[in-house]
Amino acid sequence: MRPFHARHGINDEAREGIIPTDQVLDLMKIGKDDVIVDVGAGNGYYTFKFAPLCTKVYGIDAGYSDRDLEELKGKAASLGLSNVEFLKADACNGLNVQGYTHVFFSNSYHDLNCQEELLDEIRPKAKVTLIEFKPDSPFGPPSFRKIGKDKLVERFSRHGFTLLDSRDFQYHYAVTFQKAQ
Repeated sequence: MRPFHARHGINDEAREGIIPTDQVLDLMKIGKDDVIVDVGAGNGYYTFKFAPLCTKVYGIDAGYSDRDLEELKGKAASLGLSNVEFLKADACNGLNVQGYTHVFFSNSYHDLNCQEELLDEIRPKAKVTLIEFKPDSPFGPPSFRKIGKDKLVERFSRHGFTLLDSRDFQYHYAVTFQKAQ
């Protein structure tokens, strides 16, 4: 995955204009008992949005430095969020978070070298929400990395997931799946 600093400068207002957070939250249907793992959390944009709605959020990113982790911890404290934890971790080595109920990827799943293997490791009954670039998006990763929604649905289905809901945006789509028991 790209280092944290390569994504750190994204303008949150621009992000909101491209992918409305309220629609992502509506799609996810987060409950107060949920424990969310935000894979490729970067600057914590979604981690901080999820925190007031659930029990715990883990923001994991393989590119975090010690400085990044301290900055994010400080931001969580300044926002009064005690249920947020940021970890330097590579999802391809396992999620290593106990009791999670929901896994979230925002433009990070396509970067993983273990996409299929990770799907087998996700806990039964867990939900997975992904935001990905549409194949014809004029920006984002190279076209060979972009995963179309139909291909993603087919892949998740092969691994025991059911599509619960989806949203389409101009350059992205978002989907939520749930893994069978």
